[in-house]
Formats: sequence, structure tokens, C-alpha cells
Amino acid sequence: MRLEREAIAGTEERSDALVRVRPGEGLTIDVRSKSGPMYRERIEAVVRETLTRYGVSGAAVEVIEAGAYDHVIAARVETALARATGGGEAFHQPLPLVATRQATARDRLRRSRLYVPGGNARLLAFAESFGPDCLLFDLEDAVPPAEKDAARFLVRRVLATMDFGRTELWVRINPLDRGGREDLKVVVGGRPHGVCLPKAESPVQVTELAGLLYELEGRYGLPWRLWIMPIVESPRGVLAAFEIAQASERVVCLAFGAEDYTREVGCSRSGEALLWARSHLVAAAKAAGVQASDTVFPDVEDEAGLRVETLSARNLGFDGKGVIHPLQIDSVHEVFAPSADEVAWARGVVEAAEAAEKQGLGAVTYQGRLVDRPVLLRAKRTLAMAQALGMEVGNAG
Repeated sequence: MRLEREAIAGTEERSDALVRVRPGEGLTIDVRSKSGPMYRERIEAVVRETLTRYGVSGAAVEVIEAGAYDHVIAARVETALARATGGGEAFHQPLPLVATRQATARDRLRRSRLYVPGGNARLLAFAESFGPDCLLFDLEDAVPPAEKDAARFLVRRVLATMDFGRTELWVRINPLDRGGREDLKVVVGGRPHGVCLPKAESPVQVTELAGLLYELEGRYGLPWRLWIMPIVESPRGVLAAFEIAQASERVVCLAFGAEDYTREVGCSRSGEALLWARSHLVAAAKAAGVQASDTVFPDVEDEAGLRVETLSARNLGFDGKGVIHPLQIDSVHEVFAPSADEVAWARGVVEAAEAAEKQGLGAVTYQGRLVDRPVLLRAKRTLAMAQALGMEVGNAG
């Protein structure tokens, strides 16, 4: 690979690295580490390994490092190389997966989805410790246009390098016609569990994304099928929610985005103004057999308001909620977890149904109320969630 021009990537901010590459004879690597001289050899080794991966034999590289992890340095070198060469297929190849990762079930718990800016090296450095059910690396709203390419490489390195345990990993790409295709070519090589499709307004967008994922999974040899989470953010999207939800078997959850919706409708962000849109989205999701996730709560400091809105979302039938800060996760998880009284009720319903079946009774009652099939299914779902959360459920179910 031959460098055509000088290029720069990254920053001198904490946990990041500024990398400059330019054409040269042979390889020269100049490292200035704010972490101390003992790290220079390691940083030089990371740079040299990355250059070797792309077949670069002639380049002068300068690195100013401010406490960056190896994968951040490698991602910044990749970005600078892509900018210096014009990019291309060489930068789309998947990376070796360092951590152990497995496929996730389509009906797993998705109580929280935490958005993390895909271009912020400092926040990404701690992303594995946040503990949401779903972690969303955001390449869309959280990344300036000039840094979209850098965020792709950084997110791919984070996905391939860090161990996120049981957290489900998602990438919110840009709209397919505004950079989303290029996002996919890079980040799918980091092996996430799913892709969030923003501004979803038509089932055609979902089927197009599903086709691209099918192609990339085959090309990169992915060991699992990637899920799709359309984010409905407009009146047009709300009206087409059912068609969007059933457009592909990859769709596992519909998410609501209130910020763009309120701006386009011209309404306030009150519960009353959003009631119809949220209720319609939940009904569409459940009719299509997928989960529904509510919009984010924008005020990080208002925990009481977050709990009120989250409880409202749960009462409407949502299965989870978006969050924009790790401090919001616990509150959301607590609201969406069944209470001890709800678990006891569910256990009683299931036990009553089992007893009635053994006695050959056609009608089932519990606490003076008729238990029909929807009630029984609700009770079983409650027990299944409680079991997944490690709660004591007794012998029912």
C-alpha cells in the first residue's frame, strides 16, 4: 500500500492519540507518550503491527499519545492510512476477535439500550463496565460528519478487542444513503450482535439493510446472524411501524425516538403529546411479535422524572428504554424488573393453571379472577424474566 498524501487522525485528549502519517522511504516511527517513556516501545509495536497489516512499507509516522489503549492507537493509525490512501476494500476486512462472544437470543432481555458516541475514545475506554442490557455504539448523531470514518475504525477495534461479557452489542449506523453502507462494511468486521437503523420510515429500508447484512456475513464469515433494531423517529415511521417490524425476521425490537418526532410534528415532549405515537408503536411491535423500546430521557440529573417516564413506558407495554448516561441504567432496570408481588402473583397463576389441568377443569381462577390464556402467558413471561434476573420464583412454570 502506497501513501498518496499526508493525513492526520485522532486527538491529544485523554485516552486518545494523535497520529500523523506521510509518504516516506522505509518506515520511521516517532512516538511522544504522555503516559511515560516506558510505553514508547509498546506504542511503536502497535503502530508497526498495524502498518504491516495493510502492507505499508514506506511511511513516516508520528504519534502523540495521551493514555490511549492499544486498540485506540491502532484505530487512529488505520484512519490516517485510509485518509492518506483514499481508503478501499483493504480497510473493510474483519479483525480477529480477541474476546469470547456468542450469539444472542431474539427474545433476550433488552431493558436498557445505552448510547455511546462512537468517536469518543475516552468514553469507549470504559464502555465494558457500564452494564446495560444493550450497548449502542453511535455512528450517527453523536459523530460529526468529518469524523465518521474515524469513528467506524474506532468502533470496529473496540468491538473486536474489548470483552463486554453478556452485554448485547449494537451499532447505530447512519442512514443507508448517507454513509450507512460504508459504516456496515467496516463495523460488521468487529462482530456486533445487531445494527440499529435510524430514521426508519419504510419496510424497504429494513429489507435493504437485511440484504446488506446477509452479504457481509457471508463475505466476512460471521458466526451468527445480526439482528436489526429499527428506530422510528417520525410520523411517517410511526404510521408504518407494523410493516417495518415485520419486514425481516432479523427485526427483534422497535425503538422510538421522540426527539426527532416532536420536532417534525411540532408537539411538546409531554406524555400526553407522545401517548398516541408510543401506544401505536407498542401495538405494532407486539402484533409483529417483536419487542418495543421507549425513547431516551434527556435530563440526566432528573432521576425522579426518569422513573416516572420509565414506569409510564412499562405500563404502555414497552420492554425497555433508551438511556444516554450510565447513571440512568439502574433506575430503568429496576422499573422493568418484576416486583416481588408481581412474581408471587405470576407463580400463583401458573400453579392454579397447573392444578386445574391435573383435575381436568376447563375454567381456571386465581384470587377470584378468571385466568384465560393471555393472563397465563403474561404470568409465564413474568416468571421467565424473574428467572433471567436471578430472582426467586419457586417451582411454578
